[in-house]
Amino acid sequence: MNLQSYILIVEDSETQARQLESILKPIGYGISIAYTAKDALDFLKRQKPVLVIADILMPEMDGYQLCKMIKGDDRLRDIPVVLLTQLSDPREVIKGLESGADDFISKPYNEELLLTRISTILNIKKREDIINKKLNILVVEDSPTQAEQLRYMLEEQGYSVVTAGNGREGLEAARRIKPTLIIADILMPVMDGYEMASEIRRDESLKKTPIILITSLQDKKDIVRKASVIADGFFTKPYDEQYLQEKIKLLISSLKHEDRGKELTELDVTFAGERYNITSNRRQILTFLLSTYENAVQQNHDLIMMQRELQLINEQLEGKVRERTEELQASEGNFRSLADNANDSIMIVTDKGKFAYVNRRLLDMTGYSVEELLKMNIFDLIHPNFCEAAKERFGERIDGTVPIGHSEIAIVKKNRNSLLAEATCSRTFWHGQPAVIGLLRDISERKRRVDEFVKLEKLESLGILAGGIAHDFNNFLTGILGNISLAKKKCKPDDIIYKLLSDSEKASQGAKSLTYQLLTFAKGGTPARKTISIIKLLRDDVEFACRGSNVKCSLNIPDDLWPVNIDEGQINQVIYNIVINAGHAMSEGGTVELSAENINAYADNRYFVKEGKYVKIAISDTGSGISEENLNKIFDPYFTTKKAGSGLGLASAYSIIKNHDGYISVESKVGKGTTFYIYLPKSQSEAAVIKEHEEGLVYGEGKILVMDDEEILRTAAGMILGELGYSADFARDGKEAIKLYKKAKDSGEPFNAVLMDLTIPAGMGGKEAIEELIKIDPDIRAIVCSGYSNDPIMSGYKDYGFSAAIVKPYNIDELSRTINDVVKGKGE
Repeated sequence: MNLQSYILIVEDSETQARQLESILKPIGYGISIAYTAKDALDFLKRQKPVLVIADILMPEMDGYQLCKMIKGDDRLRDIPVVLLTQLSDPREVIKGLESGADDFISKPYNEELLLTRISTILNIKKREDIINKKLNILVVEDSPTQAEQLRYMLEEQGYSVVTAGNGREGLEAARRIKPTLIIADILMPVMDGYEMASEIRRDESLKKTPIILITSLQDKKDIVRKASVIADGFFTKPYDEQYLQEKIKLLISSLKHEDRGKELTELDVTFAGERYNITSNRRQILTFLLSTYENAVQQNHDLIMMQRELQLINEQLEGKVRERTEELQASEGNFRSLADNANDSIMIVTDKGKFAYVNRRLLDMTGYSVEELLKMNIFDLIHPNFCEAAKERFGERIDGTVPIGHSEIAIVKKNRNSLLAEATCSRTFWHGQPAVIGLLRDISERKRRVDEFVKLEKLESLGILAGGIAHDFNNFLTGILGNISLAKKKCKPDDIIYKLLSDSEKASQGAKSLTYQLLTFAKGGTPARKTISIIKLLRDDVEFACRGSNVKCSLNIPDDLWPVNIDEGQINQVIYNIVINAGHAMSEGGTVELSAENINAYADNRYFVKEGKYVKIAISDTGSGISEENLNKIFDPYFTTKKAGSGLGLASAYSIIKNHDGYISVESKVGKGTTFYIYLPKSQSEAAVIKEHEEGLVYGEGKILVMDDEEILRTAAGMILGELGYSADFARDGKEAIKLYKKAKDSGEPFNAVLMDLTIPAGMGGKEAIEELIKIDPDIRAIVCSGYSNDPIMSGYKDYGFSAAIVKPYNIDELSRTINDVVKGKGE
């Protein structure tokens, strides 16, 4: 939009503003819209429009007040203002004249008349602008360069410019051309600016000519004191051109305002007991009178047309009533058909709370018949815990204070079971009386799914903390177990110290099991996955968990069960925990049944599993069952109903199965028993052949480099390796390990293997170090070691260049086998 030529519409109704905008577009000017008078004044401060069209009725400040403010501003008073009105009161014309408006436009608009009126106003404005552009300015400046700069600037603004080289030439030129305004330098030869200005003020024909003085003198106070007596404006060099232009416009506008004042007619008018003071020129008064006349003629024409239309409407009215009655009857039939077949329960309830209408879905939801519900009150269906709030909301709908709203409520069915429903209720009328129409949607299943997601978020939050704790704890346990293993080698089996060390070793192994459970919460994949047949694992776990108890086990596991990609230790933990819990639920004995089958997800997709093939495992007991209150909490961390329970067993199971891309769920009935369902994705690979490890230590020889930031772990590892027949060197981080490895290789005495911690706080860990070591020796044999057993590198160590992985805390047996396999090349 060209901001130099736009029309400003001030209208608080966006619809009417846009309508007026579309009508005025053919005129060719840009259009801006302000929805309040305050916004309009902001527009006017930024850029003057060619025309303002303002509605009279607006909040905060009406059109009359806005017009008065525009006409009272020296900078804005030359902008034509047109007021929009219904002309329903003759006083509107008088108020318009009093505010200084230039014209009226009556609503509703006659587009052709509107465009003609606006075009006329704009043409008058153009003619005035052309006259304004013929104004001439006298520039008196002894510097030719600065005189030309002023000429260029003023001619760009459309003014005619005459120049003079000193005060005397300027005085002669002023008497000759009678300029509209004079701009003069103060310091000039022959006659300076002060003298010239004084002479002009004494000349009757020139004394009202505005004078602006310009100087480069430094004593500004003295200059201002002298210039203020004879000049209308004063600028020091270098001056701001934009500010100078504004000053010129303001002085010329003041001259025109004085001239216009001579044309104004001041009238005191008394109308309908009120007195108005009107200061307008003859053209404004005539324009307003013509607007009033045109409006009266238009209203008379409208009345005649309205009479004809009313007669036609009267003839058609009875037919329309009949048509509407038939349509209403059809609509009511359609509503009943639609409501009766809707998936949501729909009802209409009177202001007394009685059912006036119910659809079939509500009957299915509650178990009541139509006859039973129509005799009931709505609050008979609502659970007592929700009744008080429901009554308050019902009252708000009936009296209209809150005509529509949404909430969740518990509905009590005929069989006294409850369900959770989402209720949407709004105000309506039934036989002329206020009523409520309500929609109920059963969200019990959706709520259960939301609870599942909340539970998942809880586990993931705990995982961040658990992972860090378990890692540090495993570091401590590695040192403890390593030293205990070595100490036992120094004792005889029948020694009391050997027994105490064995008990300590068992306790440490128990702590290791606890950290293993904590790590199942940690985010980032599952440790040591491999593809196996799960048949033997399931049989062994159930039989072992039931051994020595009064609980029997029943297995139904087909031989063709698909292979799965799992961490054996974690899945062992899941099955064992569930079977142990089942035994606790059957304190007087019973049977644990485990069945497994191959399924396709689309054939059994009640839970959150992706489409595909799964091994489904079901573990059932005939115990006491789980209450509905506790059923949604059993997978929460630290939730337990047993005095000695940790609350981590089932929470661990949930996290383990989730990290295996599977799903675990539970069904239970109090007094009848519980069933857990586990879904594990079928592996795309064949099952691996499981190798049995030989019992006891495996001795060897060679040179091993140990990298760990914990001194106690380096010491323990060194002592264990020494016991096994190896020699060891030590590095505290990856950089030191790289340096030692390169030095040994260059000396011709390379290391046979490297044992590297995966994570070194504030230093280079195993992941980064192995990349550099491979560059030094592509055939390097490295073992990655970490307390973060669930790190992806621990299960996919070969992808990162390692030959083997060992999880902290490890004992002397595990380390001896791993070192032996790697040194002899079995780990490749």
